Order: sequence, then C-alpha cells, then structure tokens
Amino acid sequence: MVETRQLIPDGCNAGTVLRIGVGVNVVLVLAALGGRGTDSAGVPFATQFTAAFLELAAVVEPSTLVTLLGWCLVRRVAGASSAAVQRGVAWALPALAAGLVNRWAVGAYWPLLARPDVLALGIGLCGGMLAQHYFELRARAFSPAIDEARFQALQSRIRPHFLFNSLNAVLSVIRDDPVRAERMLENVAELFRAVMGDVKRLVPLEQELELCRRYVEIEQTRLGERLQVSWNIGAVHPRVRVPQLLLQPIIENAVRYGAERLAGRCDIDVRVRQQGFKLEISVSNPIAREPVQREGNQIGLNNIRGRLALVYDLEASLETRVRRERFELTLTLPVEAKGAA
Repeated sequence: MVETRQLIPDGCNAGTVLRIGVGVNVVLVLAALGGRGTDSAGVPFATQFTAAFLELAAVVEPSTLVTLLGWCLVRRVAGASSAAVQRGVAWALPALAAGLVNRWAVGAYWPLLARPDVLALGIGLCGGMLAQHYFELRARAFSPAIDEARFQALQSRIRPHFLFNSLNAVLSVIRDDPVRAERMLENVAELFRAVMGDVKRLVPLEQELELCRRYVEIEQTRLGERLQVSWNIGAVHPRVRVPQLLLQPIIENAVRYGAERLAGRCDIDVRVRQQGFKLEISVSNPIAREPVQREGNQIGLNNIRGRLALVYDLEASLETRVRRERFELTLTLPVEAKGAA
C-alpha cells in the first residue's frame, strides 16, 4: 500500500513559520517600494513607504497568521486524504483567510480591497498555491537525502571492525562464561536488527535507550572496567518518540573517541530530561590527550544533523563543545510535534 505524502504545509513547524514569515514580508516590502514614491506634495519617501507597508500588512499579516493556524489544525486530520484534496485545502485556506480578514477586519483601511472581496480571495489563493507548491518541491528535493541518510547510517554503523571485535569478545568468554556469551550475542543481534531497519522510523525513547544499554554491554565485554556509563534519565512523557538509532551512534562516538583512546578509565555521562515540550539529551565523554583524527566523528554527527533536518526541520538542534577536557554533545528535540504522536 502506497503511503500518501503530507502536502499541506505544517503551520505548527518553526521552519515553516519562519520561511512563510520571511517570504511574506519580503513581498510586502517589494510591493510597498513599487507602489509608492515621492509625490508632488513633498511627502518623504520613507513616510510613504511606511504607510504603504502598514496598509498592506494590515491585511496580509493577519491572513498569514490565520492561514498558518488553519494549516496546523487541518494537517492533523488530513493525513489520509488524497493529494488533490490536500492541495485544494492548502490553497483554499489562505484565500478564505484573506477574504475574511479583508471583510471583517480592515476593509475600511484599504479601500482597494474593500470592494470587491474577490481581489482579496484571488491574492490569498495565489499565495497559498505558491507556498504549498514551494513546500511540496522542497519535500521532493529532500527525498534523495532520506536514502542517502540511510546509506550513510548503514555505512557508519555496520563497521566491519565493530562486528569483528564483538565476535572476538564473544569467543573470549564463550568457554568460561557461556551465559554471558549468549547474552552478548543477543545484544549484537538486537543492534544489527535495528541497524537494518528504517532509520527514519520514530520509536519509543525507552526502546532507543535499551538499544544503547545493549550496545554499552557489548563494549564493556570488550573493554572491561575501563568503560563506565552513567545513565541519568529524568521524568519524560511515556509516549515520547525519537528517530531510531539516533542516540546509539552518539554513544558509539563517545566510546570510539574516549574509551578506545584512553589508557585508563573512561566515564561517559548520558543525561535525558524533558523541559516543557522539549526533550534534551546530553552525552559527555573524556578526550584523549593525543591528537585524534575527527573525520569519522564529524561524518557521523553531520549524518545525525541531516536526519534531524529531515524529521524535524528547524525544531531540533545538535550542539557540541569541548570543556574541561571533555567532549559534550547536547541534542534538543521537540516532544509535542513528533515525540508524543
């Protein structure tokens, strides 16, 4: 069964609101510049431009706000609708918003659109068509990036040396501790099952954390007591979801550039907490004193940033810094928009 894509712009998304807001105001500025100039009465150009801009904004800005709210609400109930219906709704909402605002709110302030209302409807319809078409084209342009992200994820997660080291660790304990070896093989199987799955899929946060704990258990079998991970999991909404294999690669980087590079003990701190509608995940690990090649790490982090952009647009962020000889990574995700669906 072919899944119907969402063609209605997400009016609740910060990236959509920002792009629509900037685009609308650029059009308003150009319209105000083109519609006014210094007249014979000697009114300064700046005064005329400001007046023209405010007259236009009095209709367009409220219409834009109503449109974004309408898209936000309708998108939540139109997911299974056909493409034609979604496009029609996306186009009609701006036209209706412009017509209503023009008739009920500011008709007296802009005589040009006070009569007839059809002009406001036409402008709103054209604006809605342009905006919807832009976001549809943008979604199509990002489609190849989904497959590329999955390819990069597979390449970076299924590294031959990881499988080799894991199997060697199993062989080293299989005679002395068969139960532990069996447990480790189960962990390896779970990890590779997740790796071979759809990296775009949202999974419960606890499921991702459990996958990370299995990965740490595998590495502790190989590295012994040198690897210590502290899990500080705060209270979060039970239905919070995150992209699959989002946190595990971050912890893998911490092991790869921390425990594997250090002669002594490596303490990795993992903190998860929810603040309002934001989920914050922090991972901190010590840095080896000798210079290390960070290319592989940067490829992994850029991969994660790309996946965040595909899933959350501008509503998620990934920040890194080095402080007190520790590498600190902070990942911020929205909870309401994608997490508690």
